Amino acid sequence: MKSIKLTLDRTIYWIVLSVIGLAYVAFLSNMPNEWFRDRYYYVIYASFSDQIIDAYKEQSILALFFNEPIFLYFNYYLEKVFDPEFIPHIFVGFITSVFFIFLGRNSRNFLIFIPGLFLCLIMPYVLQGELVAIRQGFATSVFILSFFILKDDKKILAVLFLCSLFHSVFFIFTVFYFLNFFVLKSFSFNKKLVVHFFVMLAFASIAVLAAKFFGLRQGEGYEKIEDLGVGGGAFLVFLIVFIYLYFFGNRENRKMYEFAMMGLVMFLTSYFISPIAGRLFNTVIPFVIFLLVSRSRAIVFVMIFFLIMVFLFLFINGSYTDLFAISVSPEEFRNYWKSLISL
Repeated sequence: MKSIKLTLDRTIYWIVLSVIGLAYVAFLSNMPNEWFRDRYYYVIYASFSDQIIDAYKEQSILALFFNEPIFLYFNYYLEKVFDPEFIPHIFVGFITSVFFIFLGRNSRNFLIFIPGLFLCLIMPYVLQGELVAIRQGFATSVFILSFFILKDDKKILAVLFLCSLFHSVFFIFTVFYFLNFFVLKSFSFNKKLVVHFFVMLAFASIAVLAAKFFGLRQGEGYEKIEDLGVGGGAFLVFLIVFIYLYFFGNRENRKMYEFAMMGLVMFLTSYFISPIAGRLFNTVIPFVIFLLVSRSRAIVFVMIFFLIMVFLFLFINGSYTDLFAISVSPEEFRNYWKSLISL
């Protein structure tokens, strides 16, 4: 009888989530391309991917290999079916669907799911992966699918490598995943964290030079911003999250726990010394949120509401304007919302 009740409760849970999920995905994936910075470049990729591929081939096969060939070929074939202007919306729809489904799957119950979802709607690292850095967001979604569906770490590692051909930042995750789940497999968790700290410290120090050496187009972009000053607010917030998860995090899913903690170490270690830190964290943050919502205790709600208050304050004070290409007026946003409701 108890099992029947649990099955019924879970069925109702997913029915409710399906309704919310449709609204969530529709809301984010239908936002105009013109609102967001870099979206224009995704339209260009979709329109001229064959020419971009040929340009890299003229340089060398190695240049093509290190500049996301799967992403380019993916756009090449999508453009044969869809209008280039619509292709970014396809990516966003897939990304938001995967994020939402696995947030629901990892949430202990509906009470913890709701604040977790709200956190996703106001946290810049999540929004960046869903709406702006959609090439990385798509690769992150593919990795999330493999991480929770595949049981063999070798297969997950293979998917990570393929993701690196969609976005070059996954070359780094491939190395660290191999290090954590293969090379350091017999090491204690604390020793793994120490090794990750020193390896990331060394890598972050040469990240820009390494990107330029291998011909990654991001190398020049990172070089332009590496001298910019970095505030310590995000570092302090996620140091608190790291300490909380270290002592109170849910370790039932060892693999998810270790990957989230490994990612936090990578982010915190490189935060002040490399511009790649934020880019890495766009892939790590979904796992951190999945880990947070996997328990439903008072202390978990305290931590999530602490994060909500921090990022809601930043959101209200306009700290996310760099995500947008233009200033979106309240009237434009209301009109967009009304157009969705009228569908």
